[in-house]
Amino acid sequence: MTDQTLNGIQVNGVGYSVVSVEPGVFSPWDYGIEPESVCSSNWSGYVAGYEVVEDLLRLSSLSVGWSPPRKRPKSQQLAPDDPLWILDDWDPVPLPALNGVEPESIGSGYMHYADLAMPLDYSGRILGCSGDPDSPLPGECQVFTFESGRLVEVVESSWSGP
Repeated sequence: MTDQTLNGIQVNGVGYSVVSVEPGVFSPWDYGIEPESVCSSNWSGYVAGYEVVEDLLRLSSLSVGWSPPRKRPKSQQLAPDDPLWILDDWDPVPLPALNGVEPESIGSGYMHYADLAMPLDYSGRILGCSGDPDSPLPGECQVFTFESGRLVEVVESSWSGP
């Protein structure tokens, strides 16, 4: 099985791979963004980057698997009386802006929202590992606890990988 691309979080200048969350932190579907799985290493169709700034959790970046729907070439257009013509009679809807930021193509079927600085009103726990999340060393994994988007506790985790 292909390893999955992990979300990330940066706390006090240290980057961590997000190993687990309880409950979910962010859902692009809540913002009208419908990711597509364009790669076997990312079945969710998106990768989120979080950061903690002055103890507040923010969504800093989002990469979304997305490919605009394609229209038939003019040489293959359906006849106007063909009942399936309605399938060709629409324009692709672009991805919406998120926190005022428009997505930009980064290739390979991904669109990227950069510099979002979007506050998240999250209450729950995020387990992050600064080293290899498959075989972390002692001290590399932390549990970050948030209440209404504010970091309230950081505890070293004894998590030892999947």
